[in-house]
Amino acid sequence: MSTRSALSHNPATQPLPQSAAPIHVYLAGVGAVGAALLRQISDLDRASPALRLLGACTSCRATWLDPTRPPAAVPAQLHEGRPPDWSEIVDRLTQDAPRPLVFVDATGHPDVADRYERLLRAGIHVVTPSKLANTRSQAVFDRLHTVANEQNVEYRYETTVGAGLPVVQTVRDLIATGDRVHSIRGAVSGTLTFLFSALRQGHAFSEAVQAAIDRGYAEPDVRDDLSGEDVARKFLILARTAGFSVERDEVQVESLVPDELDACSYEEFLNRLATVDAHWAEQSRNAAADDAVLQYVGRFSSEGIDVGVRPVPQTTAFGQLDGQNNLFEITTNRYAEAPLVVRGPGAGPEVTAAGVLSDLLTVARTVPD
Repeated sequence: MSTRSALSHNPATQPLPQSAAPIHVYLAGVGAVGAALLRQISDLDRASPALRLLGACTSCRATWLDPTRPPAAVPAQLHEGRPPDWSEIVDRLTQDAPRPLVFVDATGHPDVADRYERLLRAGIHVVTPSKLANTRSQAVFDRLHTVANEQNVEYRYETTVGAGLPVVQTVRDLIATGDRVHSIRGAVSGTLTFLFSALRQGHAFSEAVQAAIDRGYAEPDVRDDLSGEDVARKFLILARTAGFSVERDEVQVESLVPDELDACSYEEFLNRLATVDAHWAEQSRNAAADDAVLQYVGRFSSEGIDVGVRPVPQTTAFGQLDGQNNLFEITTNRYAEAPLVVRGPGAGPEVTAAGVLSDLLTVARTVPD
């Protein structure tokens, strides 16, 4: 068995040479991940001042920055900014902004994902932890990659699947070197791994969900995790990256959101979630009676994609997975007898930001001096 971990994806171990051309960056989204990214760029900048922030925005404020000012100055400048006008922002980036330029989308907003193709066509690299663009139609996915290749720019989305874990790049490397992916099996939601780990420890389902929210493991709306939609999107991205053609409606998904709570407001959903505690406590006991534990697992192969709750033996890697860790088993022509395994933390703003920063530095290394 071959195993990769987050250690192979540490951008700080390979700083850019001092002679490298500065990379201009526009950061869309200064929430938990964006703020963590700014901190990490600040730390990196002390050793290798390679990234220059050109502008930044939130959903409420946008500002253009003096690229010589430190990343720590961004929040204060945003506070004095004005509401974002995306047409104006994209016009300025595509027409007047210096190159090389990387657009980082940490918003998770469809209006921003809509702009990727125009940015790529203008010779702007795109880095994103947002799954939106890559989980639209197969045609949209293919077009973004085609445009990036035609314009010789990078379109990188490592953190859409395993936060800071090197999963997407691993699949890309396998394909680029002539291997063929047959299947990927994984527990790929840090939120759901945390949730079922808490259930094994005797915590109530609703309490575990709230703890995942409080610790920053969950999506902005935790129902994206509980519905299985987040896992479905990740497997859709992996399958497409591996060269498979698949549409979202072909993915089989088991939702943990009770039907009776599906149409509730978010606040009401959280308030009423305790009504399913008894059900999940019973399911957990039933699995334990068979020396198994519950885990939310996805799998894709040439037969399709399915994701849902599965009882897994306690003694296996999936049965022992806990915390907010992810586990991926990749079976290929070369890794046929034993899968290639990627395992490690798969949720949280710090590891996600580290993955975004690694993508940024990868882009920087592709730019000629």
